[in-house]
Amino acid sequence: MKRILAATALTFALPALAIAQSATTPTAAQTLSAQDKLFIKNAAYAGLSEVSDGQLAESKGDATVQKVATQMVTDHSKANDQLASLSQSLGDPAPTATDTKHLKIHSKLQGLSGSAFDSNYLKTQLQGHEMTITAFQTEISSGSNPQLKQFASQTLPILQMHLSMIKSAMAPANG
Repeated sequence: MKRILAATALTFALPALAIAQSATTPTAAQTLSAQDKLFIKNAAYAGLSEVSDGQLAESKGDATVQKVATQMVTDHSKANDQLASLSQSLGDPAPTATDTKHLKIHSKLQGLSGSAFDSNYLKTQLQGHEMTITAFQTEISSGSNPQLKQFASQTLPILQMHLSMIKSAMAPANG
């Protein structure tokens, strides 16, 4: 009889404990620092822009630009998917569309053709990747969420490889 009473008491007590604990445990979004939230937003904006601009460059650029663009579309699509999934699980979903700043750049690129397109695309890629690398380094050193820091650490070498690829693509035009 004592076992039945104990089991009955546990049956009612465990859900109450779970409810009490969930009421006092902050959600994942609440535990993200301002740095983490800013990182999610800015990384998503940049990544979405890389794919959009890259798709445009695949159709408008010369062979060198198309090679760079295809790499950008492939790698940034994968990173965007990873960030979207991670940020969703952390309770702070990444934006699904880019910001006005990146849309203006895309619009400018749409109006260009030939060598003007190629040089502007590569220039925006260079500037964008330099800023993105800095943002990822900041997240690694100053972020508070270990999963976001791991994502940034795993993605940073790819961004650095992109920067090197962009600089190589620009070299003939500079020299």
